[in-house]
Amino acid sequence: MYSDKSKNRNRLSIFKLLSLFTFIILMGFTANIYLNSRYRLLTTSFYNKFNNYEFSDAKSTLDNKILTIKRNKLNNDLTYYFTDIVNKICISLSNNTITSNDAIDILNEIKDYNLLNSSLDKLISAIDENNNITSNNEIEEIDDLSIKTNDNSSLNYNEDNYLNLGISAFNSKDYENAIKYFNLVSKDSLNDYKIAQDYITDYEENYKEYLLESIDELVANKYYTKAINILSNYNSKLLTNDEITEIENKINSIKLFREEYSGEDSEYTSNAILQEITPSNINGLSIASKTSYLVYLNLAKQTTYVYEGSNNNWNLVKEFICSTGLEGKETPKGIFSVTDRGEWFYAEEFQQGAKYWVQFMGDYLFHSLPFDETQSTILDYTLGTPSSHGCIRLNVEDAKWFYDNIDNDTKIIIN
Repeated sequence: MYSDKSKNRNRLSIFKLLSLFTFIILMGFTANIYLNSRYRLLTTSFYNKFNNYEFSDAKSTLDNKILTIKRNKLNNDLTYYFTDIVNKICISLSNNTITSNDAIDILNEIKDYNLLNSSLDKLISAIDENNNITSNNEIEEIDDLSIKTNDNSSLNYNEDNYLNLGISAFNSKDYENAIKYFNLVSKDSLNDYKIAQDYITDYEENYKEYLLESIDELVANKYYTKAINILSNYNSKLLTNDEITEIENKINSIKLFREEYSGEDSEYTSNAILQEITPSNINGLSIASKTSYLVYLNLAKQTTYVYEGSNNNWNLVKEFICSTGLEGKETPKGIFSVTDRGEWFYAEEFQQGAKYWVQFMGDYLFHSLPFDETQSTILDYTLGTPSSHGCIRLNVEDAKWFYDNIDNDTKIIIN
C-alpha cells in the first residue's frame, strides 16, 4: 500500500511538472505575440513621425522597454531605414528638390542615432561647406550630383562621400543602394573610382549570390514584401536562364512565407515554422496544406516526415531517412509546394540520374538514390547524412511512395 501511494505521488508530481512546463511554453508564445505586435506598432509610429519631420516625437517613441528588449532588431531596422533616407536625400539634392539646410537637418537627426558610420559626417560636412559657399550666390546648374555656383566653386558629393556610403551599404548587405553610390563616384578621383569599380565588378560577377544574400536578413526579420520587391527587380542581363528560374522560385517561396505570416494566428505560425516540428506540437502550429498531406524535412536529423490530415489535425503516417545537400550545395530552407514530378531523369554533369522525382523548387527535388545511366545500378547508398548536390535522396521504395502519393501543391517545410 505504501508503494502504491508513493507511485501515485510520483505520478502527480510528474503531471504537475508537465502542466507547469506547458504553461511556461504557452506564456512564452503569448508574450512573443504581444512583443512582436507592440514592436510593429511602435516602429510604424516612429517611421510616420520621422517622415513628417516630427523628430523629437519620433525619438521619444523609441523610449520604450519593449524596444529595449528587441534592441538588435531595432538597430538593424533603423539602419535599413536611415540608409534609404540618405540615398533619397542625395537624389533630392541632385534634383534640387531639397535645400542644403533641410538636408543637413535631417542628416544630423540621423547622426544622433549612431547607426551609420563616419561617411555620414563627411557628407554633412560636404553639404555644409557647399552651403556656405553658395549662401550669397544663386545655384545655376546641377549636373551628376555636382552643385556648381556662378563663381565656379563646386561640391562633388560623388567623391569620398559616395565611396564610403557605398562601402557602408555594401557591408550592410544593402547592395542595391551600394551600387547606386558606387556609380556616383567621380572618375576624377582615380583611386576612389577604381575601388568603386572593383566593388561593382565583384557584384556583377557574383550577382545571384549577392541578390539572394541581400534578402536573407529581410526574410529572417519577416520583411517579406520588401524582399519580394528586391528579388522581382532583378537584372536579367546578369543572370542565366537557370538562375532566373531559381530567383522566380525563391520569390514564390517568400510569398508562401508571407502567406503564412499574414494568415490567422500569423505570429504563432510564423514562429512555429522556424522550430522543429514534431507529432506532439504540429497540431498547435496552425499549419495548413492545399492537399491532405504535409511534408516536413528535418535537416539536422536528415529525416523526412509525412503527415496526413488537415490544419491542426495532422497524423504522422511516414518517416523516411534521407540525404540532403553537402556543404556549399545545401538544400534550401523554407516553405515550398510540390510543383511537378517524373519517373526518371539523368544529369550528364554528374554522370548519374534518379527515379521517381518530385519537384518543389527549380532544380531541387525529392528522388531516389542515384543510379547510373542504365537505371540498373545504384551509385551511392548514403542516407542519414548530407551527400547530394542539393536534392533530397530517399530509398527507392520510399521515393516511389512519395511519387505516388504526394500530390502537386502539397506544402513542404524544410528547416
